[in-house]
Amino acid sequence: MKALAAGQPGQVEWIELEEPVAGPGEVILRPLACSICTTDVKLVRAGYTDGPRYALGHELVGEVVTVGEGARWRVGDRVVAAPYVPCGACYYCLRDQPTLCPHLFENGLTPGALAERVRIPRPLAERGLFPVPDGVPNEVAALSEPLGCCVQGVDACRVTAGDAVLVIGDGPMGLLCAAVVRAYGAQPVIVAGLTSHRLAVAEAHYADVVINPAEENLQAVIADLTGGRGADAVLVAVSSAEAVQSGLDALRPGGVLNAFAGVPEGTTVPLDLRQLHYQQLVLTGTFGVGPAHVARALQMLSSGQVDAGPLITARFPFARAADALDYAARRVGLKAVVLFGEAGRQ
Repeated sequence: MKALAAGQPGQVEWIELEEPVAGPGEVILRPLACSICTTDVKLVRAGYTDGPRYALGHELVGEVVTVGEGARWRVGDRVVAAPYVPCGACYYCLRDQPTLCPHLFENGLTPGALAERVRIPRPLAERGLFPVPDGVPNEVAALSEPLGCCVQGVDACRVTAGDAVLVIGDGPMGLLCAAVVRAYGAQPVIVAGLTSHRLAVAEAHYADVVINPAEENLQAVIADLTGGRGADAVLVAVSSAEAVQSGLDALRPGGVLNAFAGVPEGTTVPLDLRQLHYQQLVLTGTFGVGPAHVARALQMLSSGQVDAGPLITARFPFARAADALDYAARRVGLKAVVLFGEAGRQ
């Protein structure tokens, strides 16, 4: 079968892999839609030519086409797939910290989502597949995984109704974070970014206020919006130490900052411990997604609490999946989605 993989640094290539076979408790999915993530772009930039080949993509909606003995799914079921599942029994899992599980990546999509067929290992089939309600388009359901990452980040910020929340970053993940905090009842929801067309989407659909820090003083605007206090919570959805520092400067005493975006190894920020102590600031970070986050994200999408449609700015058939990755890498829009089968030929 065909799959799209990372090749030499900066390049992708089509590879041939054996058709997967379902073992006991496992299922095989025919992909229906896969949205493209910044992680996919990073993998392509880094390149991969050594060791067993695997497919790119992990934000997957698929149809069950084969059911292994003892699996609880049926052929024809349409499902969202979490990209991996924690073990459920370790120290971290028992303390509701699933993305700290040391076994997190032992059961994932095989060989990846940008392939003609995907095998779902038993633990993932049992705890990481979720039925897609009728009426929810495949391309929207595919955003359950990235939206789930945002659910975890917003939960870490303890956001409640009436909170003033600042999201730094106007990319797809920043706008999804804004969508979640708005669904939680935050007011105002503020998005800061540097890209005019993305800020326009944020202002139209996800934010009460948008700020371009290149044109306005971020800290001063936040102070004005909050009676001088600062934001109750800040999510930094930009891979930048400077953005984290800006978030700290905009945070109120007793507020929570979440370092949401991944950053290069060794990235640091200066931290005034006196400020941390006397202002009782809370600093946290979140990474990835647990099954419960994916399930809640799918519910938010299917119920209309989150309207992800405006974020999908490009659609590509599976045969042009390489173009979808290039589109994401150039940041010309927001979210690109690869559609398979008849939907991809429309």
